[in-house]
Amino acid sequence: MSLQTDLHQAVAQVTADSALLHTVVHGTALQTVITEGGDVATVAKLLADAHARINLAADGILAQSHAAAQDALTSAELASSEADRAQTTAHQGVADTTAVLNQMQTSGNQILVDAEAVLQQVIARLLAVGLPDALAGAQGMLLRVKADESGYELVPTVASPRFYGFALSVDGSELLLTEGRDQTFEADAFDAWTVTEGVHFALENNALAMKLGMAQEAQP
Repeated sequence: MSLQTDLHQAVAQVTADSALLHTVVHGTALQTVITEGGDVATVAKLLADAHARINLAADGILAQSHAAAQDALTSAELASSEADRAQTTAHQGVADTTAVLNQMQTSGNQILVDAEAVLQQVIARLLAVGLPDALAGAQGMLLRVKADESGYELVPTVASPRFYGFALSVDGSELLLTEGRDQTFEADAFDAWTVTEGVHFALENNALAMKLGMAQEAQP
């Protein structure tokens, strides 16, 4: 396998992985991202699934309450025509209503506990990958890997892509790297090239090294 082929494959892998990460963070509530380590739900899908579970549980409690209230109404109508059973029916109605209220309170408390647990799980997952836990004042900003690779940070949306051009020396014994942001480059002069942001290429011992994060600007 040639050095040029390795280079193309490395650039393609970085592009694919960047797209996957972007989908996980910005994907819709219906998306699940397929990765080499398994399916990963988007942040929006995690929140939407939790919201759906909470609503489903609440709808079930409301349906039970409605049915219990209808039973109590039927009992009250029968009591009006059967005076000798009115007291027993009323007591039963009170007992049923109390049981339903107790069930509603118990179920309601459980829903709150479950909702809090789901929320904590979502927050824990976000913090585990180093995502910011506060978005106040971050409207329109982009998510970027920190320079020390310890997590992510929000940065302004001003794009600053950098050009990387790769070419072999005349005798084919060395890989030459040309990079820059403000210059003009002729793509035909390179065996391979890319324009990207957040990825830094360098030559170390005549081997191509690639790092995620912001490239250090050359000092004049």
